[in-house]
This record gives sequence, structure tokens and C-alpha cells, in this order.
Amino acid sequence: MTRPLDGGPAWRARLPVLVPVVLAVAWLLLLVATGWSSQSWERGYDLAVYRHGAQDLLAGRDVYLRVTDRGHYFVYPPFAALLFTPVLLLPPTAALWLWDLVIVVVTVVAGVRLLRAVGAPPLAVGVGVAAVLVSDPFREAFVLGQVSPLVVLGLVAGCVLAGRGGAVLAALSAAVKVTPALVLVAVANPAARRRFVLPTAVVGTAVTLLGALAAPASWRSYFTDLLWDSARVAEPGTPSNNSLAGAFAHAGMGTWGSSLVGGLLAVPLVLATLLLARRVRWARATDRLALGLVVSLVTCLVSPVTWNHHALAAPLAGVLLLARPATTRSATTHAATTHPVTTSPATTRRARVLAAAALVPWLLPVLQWADGLHAGRGAADLAGTLLAETRPASLLLLAALLSLPLLRRERVAPPLAPRREPRLDTPDDRAEGVDVTGAHRSGPEHLPRGPQS
Repeated sequence: MTRPLDGGPAWRARLPVLVPVVLAVAWLLLLVATGWSSQSWERGYDLAVYRHGAQDLLAGRDVYLRVTDRGHYFVYPPFAALLFTPVLLLPPTAALWLWDLVIVVVTVVAGVRLLRAVGAPPLAVGVGVAAVLVSDPFREAFVLGQVSPLVVLGLVAGCVLAGRGGAVLAALSAAVKVTPALVLVAVANPAARRRFVLPTAVVGTAVTLLGALAAPASWRSYFTDLLWDSARVAEPGTPSNNSLAGAFAHAGMGTWGSSLVGGLLAVPLVLATLLLARRVRWARATDRLALGLVVSLVTCLVSPVTWNHHALAAPLAGVLLLARPATTRSATTHAATTHPVTTSPATTRRARVLAAAALVPWLLPVLQWADGLHAGRGAADLAGTLLAETRPASLLLLAALLSLPLLRRERVAPPLAPRREPRLDTPDDRAEGVDVTGAHRSGPEHLPRGPQS
């Protein structure tokens, strides 16, 4: 039977993926056209800051001195300003639409491949990618013209790809925003050190030093002073802060106290991520995917300030947890036996319910609602506080759902060869050339061998 020239069956097979994705993109365009859920100043605001940083770099000025009319600075390393110089080739409006097209295409392609990697069926792939596109982190990144989706997906995809190509992606993500450098905790995994961690560190260091060559004074001030001054970005109590420090600030703790407690809690979280990296079976792409997501989630928790668009890993982790099948097959190495890892139906249902609960806060503008409720008193203020805590709680829950199966899993050793019972050494056995272990030989051991050809 020949395939139709129009490729009809193949096209129809793609509809479960295409339809939800097209509808999600249409929703994003509607949000931009109507200005709903965003303020007028937000459209292209961050991309304009990137353009200013690139302009100052090319003009030989300090890229960290210019401040916007809303009090914001360029806050990335000089290498990031160097990367943004091609944006100056286009007018601001054209550059913004091209930038938005790039982040949509990259997010769709990466989301489809990651969901397929966990075994999601076509409809789940389409709905999952659509959920990521309409999530609050991606919506905000789309409106602002943010680089965060590329940073998050570069880190996660870099872990999945592993090898040198994956190391380049992870290194570029870390060189642009610094915090993805937490992926170097993979040094705790012997299988990852040479093929992933070392290339990531080398490439990341090299491109970071390119920023030093392009803007020596800015590079020096950034890494010796500005990087450590979180107040330059925002205070922990900023309504749209999703970090641990933000969680305590939303609960009423002061700036100094919330920063201190958030910093103290960052230590066990980083240590837990280090332990997770050690337990990952590096030969398994799904294990590396879990590590990449956990690293991105933990950076959101331990950073002093985490904007909505920084946390794209949260909705991505939620849909991946919901879409993955209950039974997966362990693909370790050729030498190891393949074992099915089966999860009980009750455990799977419980994990999916928790994943769905963790996903919901990222599909809704809960921090905007919380900020509005904080303007009131009594029950309204309490409700606003509880809503503001849903995002940090979700980050913790998603990291736990991804980590615990790997941390609890016992290491699987290759099965031993079946042991054969020893046989009695009888005259008949010796005459037939049978060893006492049951292994046949060519003849009695005491007979001399013939000439070798």
C-alpha cells in the first residue's frame, strides 16, 4: 500500500500535538494584543535593558551604570551583554517579535522532545507543551522579551544530552545567568566528571573570560561586587519573588531576617542536590533530565530574588511528572541487565495528584492576586500570604517528587550467572571429558594436545 501524496495519515497523527500548541500560542498573542494580565510598560521591557547593556558594551561604557526609569539595571555578566549585541541589528519592535518567535520555537521543540523522552503519548505531549506556554513564567517571559526560557531549557537539555554538546548548552546557560552553574554538582557522579562536568567548567570559564576581554572594568566590578549585592535586583519582600527568602518575607519577616533564613536553608538544599547527582545513573537520559530540573528548581529556591520568568522549570517539571508512565524500563549500560521498574498504582496516583497540585500555582497569576489581597486586612491579608507561599512550596514539592524516587532507589547490580550443582567425579565422566563443574571439555585433561596449526 502506497502512502498518499499529501501525507494525510502522518499529518493527522501530528494533530494531537499541533492543536493544543497552536491554541496556546494564539492565547499568548491575544494577551499581548489586549494587554490583559500585564501592564503597558512591561511589553519588551527586559529586552530593552539587554539592548542598553549591549550598546554600553560596544561604546566602551560601564554596562552596570545605566538605570531605567523604573529603577532597574543590567544584572547579567558582561558575556551576556556581548551575546545581545546582534539584537541591535534590528529595530526594537522587530527585534522583540523575533525574540519572542525564538523562545516560542525553542520551548515547543524542547518540550516536545522532553515529553517524548519520558514516554508521553501524543495528546499528553501537546497538552503538556501548551500548559508550559500558557504558564505564568512563560507568559511573563514572552511579554518582557526575557532570556530566561533559553537559560532554563539550555540547562535542562544540556543535562539530557550530556556529552560535549550538552556541556556547551549548560555552560552557556551558566555564563549568562551564573546560577545554573549549580549543575557542577554532577562532579559527585564519577560517570559525569570527564564527559560532562569538565567540559562544562572549561567552556563556561572560557566564555566568561570573553566578557572580561570585552569589558574588563565591568567584568571586575560584577564578579567582585555587584554579583553579591542582591538589593541591586530587588528586596526579598517584592511581591513577585518566588524564592525561599521571598517566602519568609511574604510571611512578614524583615529583609535581613528573610535573607538570613533563606541563605541558611540553601545549604541543605544544595547538599541534597549533590547527593542526588551522585545517585543519578548517568547512562539514563530520564535520570539526567530529573537532575537538570532539580538543579533549576533549587536555584530558584536559593536565589535571593526569583522572578516568575526564572521558574519555567516548575511548569515543565509538573507536566513531565504528570505525563510520564507508571512503568518505565531501566536502560543503564549494555553490561547491566534491563529491569522493569514498576510503580504501584496507588503510588502513581498519589504522585500525579501532588504534581497536579504543584503545577496549578504556575498556571494562575497567584502572586498578583496575593498582592491585591495584601492591600486588605484580616482574612484577606492572610489569604494573600497563603497564596504567596504557594509558589515556593510548589518548587520544594516538585524537587522532592523528582528526587525521592532516585534517592530511594537501590543500586541494581548485574545478575550473577546461574550456579550449577557440582557433579560427582565418576569414571564415566572422566571418559566423556566432563568436568566436575558440569562444563564440557574437548577430552580428558591428562591427554597430550596435538600439534597446533
